[in-house]
Amino acid sequence: MLHRLKYLSLAAAIAMAGGCAATADRAKPATGLEPTYSLTNTYWKLTELDGAPVTMAPQQEREVRITLTDDGKVHGFTGCNQVMGGYTLAGTALRFTQLAGTRMACPPPLMQLESAVLANLNSVTGYRFEGEYLILLKDGAPVARFESVYL
Repeated sequence: MLHRLKYLSLAAAIAMAGGCAATADRAKPATGLEPTYSLTNTYWKLTELDGAPVTMAPQQEREVRITLTDDGKVHGFTGCNQVMGGYTLAGTALRFTQLAGTRMACPPPLMQLESAVLANLNSVTGYRFEGEYLILLKDGAPVARFESVYL
């Protein structure tokens, strides 16, 4: 019996050592220094418009957001209605084109938010990133700030 216990202990030690060796060979964990977002195929939630913070109003159904796809399309929500259209990109130059939306009526504060969002999107001439934030620019000046959202 003591002899079996000795071999069982030795087998357990070998198994544990093998497990440790396998763990050491795994890929290293991400350092967190590389962005996991990109301009396209990222859900961008509006956090600031013309320098003022944007929060959801009590009667608002969804947050203001946009997503740009690899095929030159943009879609999102402006606070009141869905928005869709296209965009052109050349380096950091960005322009939204042919923006259109559903035409549902909403309470005045949401209609005002929607008008401001659409006016800003139509005025965009470029973009830059600040961490995980997308800053939309008009002639180099920030007009909107979006935060990447992980779904």
